[in-house]
Amino acid sequence: MFNRTNIVKKNWEFQKIIGKKIQVVSKNLIIYITKSEYFKIGISIPKQFVNAVKRNHFKNQIKSILRKLNVEEYKFECVLIARKTFFDLDFSKKVIEIKNILESAQNGKAKKI
Repeated sequence: MFNRTNIVKKNWEFQKIIGKKIQVVSKNLIIYITKSEYFKIGISIPKQFVNAVKRNHFKNQIKSILRKLNVEEYKFECVLIARKTFFDLDFSKKVIEIKNILESAQNGKAKKI
């Protein structure tokens, strides 16, 4: 079950995960990961794309998608960064995109930069 304890909130947590520089990149999303015993995710939507209301709307959409997916099977901490093209997708394509990028991260397709 995805809940509040699965969210990365603090800046130092974001920096720790991004600092490892292990990432999976797709056309619409970037995900930085570190191995862990449990699943934890931070969501980042850049300020330059949309205003605060829309950023919160997209964060809530992503959280909703994560609740639908079985995230307990994933064993890593990650930071998900949305690209501008992600906002233009409809909800069903967003679900597929997030599921695919999480599967890629779990299957070891992440690259160190």
